Amino acid sequence: MARTLPGRHAILVSNRGPQDPREDGTFKRGAGGVVTALLTLAEATAADWVACARNDVERKQAESSSDGLQVRLARGKGRLHYAAPTREEYEMYYSVIANPVLWFIQHYLWDLGNEPVIDDRIHQAWTDGYVRVNMLMAEKVIELAHAAAEPPMVLVHDYQLYLVPQLIRAAIPRALIQHFIHVPWPTPQYWKVLPKHMRDPILEGLLGCDVVGFQSSLDVRNFLLTCEENLGLQVDEHERAVVAGGRVVYARHYPHRAHRSLRSLEEHRSRIHRLREAAALSPRASRPGPVLGVSATVSAGRFRVRALPAPDPADGGPHQQRARHGGVAAHPARGRRERAQGDCRVEELRRAAGQSRL
Repeated sequence: MARTLPGRHAILVSNRGPQDPREDGTFKRGAGGVVTALLTLAEATAADWVACARNDVERKQAESSSDGLQVRLARGKGRLHYAAPTREEYEMYYSVIANPVLWFIQHYLWDLGNEPVIDDRIHQAWTDGYVRVNMLMAEKVIELAHAAAEPPMVLVHDYQLYLVPQLIRAAIPRALIQHFIHVPWPTPQYWKVLPKHMRDPILEGLLGCDVVGFQSSLDVRNFLLTCEENLGLQVDEHERAVVAGGRVVYARHYPHRAHRSLRSLEEHRSRIHRLREAAALSPRASRPGPVLGVSATVSAGRFRVRALPAPDPADGGPHQQRARHGGVAAHPARGRRERAQGDCRVEELRRAAGQSRL
């Protein structure tokens, strides 16, 4: 970024802005991990920030401030610009598609034998909600880019805005565009729970970027495989790149690291004890997690988590996969316990997705 920023006008794009306006005209700090991570970035790049108006207060701000609002960032101030969908459009985009559908796909949370059910409601929400809001966000970015003296560097964030990069690319071919995805990227097979007219535009939208960023090297690999298998594109695994539309799109991982110091040996032991209880594991026991495809091992005061193969819709279903790993089908009594624990975990994650305000 330090090499590319000179001579570029930075525009940061996310679902929510750095500050939430109140009805009395004041602001409060925006919640959510994505906003927190982006505050310093916006300040360092002197970026215009484009966000989606999520409620009536923000829609009023969008109507009354066509040139943007001055808001506080990490230490200094920046300008916030709203794209303003209707209440119904935002509801379909965020509460029907982004959180219940995409968030669950990207965390392997669907019970593939029974869900998701892609019905008329989902089809309408995709077209009139997700696609519509992504178009509004892209239009606001394009408007700001055309008004700037320098060519744009656009930094798009997360799963709500997968279509934005290609829309910008079509209007401003020389734009420098990066999209960073703050959630896991699943396997090509798992994306096929979505119909082709939904899953292909997601990939094509991201391929409007110069760089697509992920949190892990596994996410990068899954993305490249998805481009190769689901779109039939040429992929270079060594360069971690995709050839699309005569352009080269790079996939890179930029992990967020959050370090927490353990204050004492007693705290460390207490943490291990809590993990053992939560996972219902005895020392040196290992078993697959019933929902997330995770194997946890507790041994000699250590706790490790490793990923198991992702569920494959064409691979006999989740029950057969658990049986291969010595799971539910292989041990019926333990399976009942695990299903109960898994149901509780799914409900927790459903609530978390519903309450998310990223």
